[in-house]
Amino acid sequence: MMHLIDELKVIPGVIGACIFSSQEGLKATNLPVIFKPERLNVVGKHLTKLYAAGRMSFDDLTDITLNYDESVVVARELERNTLIFAICDPSFNHNLLSMSFNLLQEEFKGDAFSSATAAETEASSVQAPAVKKLSQQPAAKVQQEISADLKGLLAEMKGALAKILGPMAEFVFDEVTEEWIEAGADFSRIDNLVEKINGEIGDARKAEEYRQLIAPALKNY
Repeated sequence: MMHLIDELKVIPGVIGACIFSSQEGLKATNLPVIFKPERLNVVGKHLTKLYAAGRMSFDDLTDITLNYDESVVVARELERNTLIFAICDPSFNHNLLSMSFNLLQEEFKGDAFSSATAAETEASSVQAPAVKKLSQQPAAKVQQEISADLKGLLAEMKGALAKILGPMAEFVFDEVTEEWIEAGADFSRIDNLVEKINGEIGDARKAEEYRQLIAPALKNY
C-alpha cells in the first residue's frame, strides 16, 4: 500500500501519510521515524471515532481536518473503517491534497476489489474451520481531578514539546499525560511525567533541550 501514500509526499507542505484500519491497525506509513507506529495507531483510532460520529450528522462527510498550532491532520475514509490521513505543515495546499485523496480513494477501491476476488477464489478451493477471536474490553479509565494551576502547567509543557517534536507533540503529550494522571495527578510526581516524555522524545540532546524549555514553568509553579 506504500504506493498509495508515497505520492502524497511530493505535495508541498505534506510531511507524510498513513493508512489505518480499525480492525488491523496501522497498515502503511511513510512518515519520519519520529512518528512512532504506536502513536499513529492512537491517532487512527481517534480519527475513526470522529468519522463515525460525524457520519451520524453529515451523510456527505468526506474529509476531516484537525488544526493544531504546529500542524494540520487531514483524514479521508477509503472504505468503511479504513482511513488515510496526512500530517501537514499549516501552509500545505488543501485543494491539491483533496484531489490526490480522490485519486487514491479510487485506486484503493480497485486494489481492494482485486484482493477480495483473489481471497474468494482461494477460499473456494481450501476450506478451514473458522476461529472466532474474542476481544477484551479495555478497563474503564479513572478520572482524576486536576487543579487549574496544574492544568496551566501541563499546557505550558505541551507547548514546549511542540518545539521539540513538532506535529506529533500533541498526540504524544496527551497519551503520556493521560497515563500519568490515572496514576495520580500531583505535582510531587511531575518528575515522573518529565521522564516519560523524555523517553518518548528518544534523543538525549532534544530531551535536555526540553528540560531547559520547561524549567521556568516548573520553577514558577
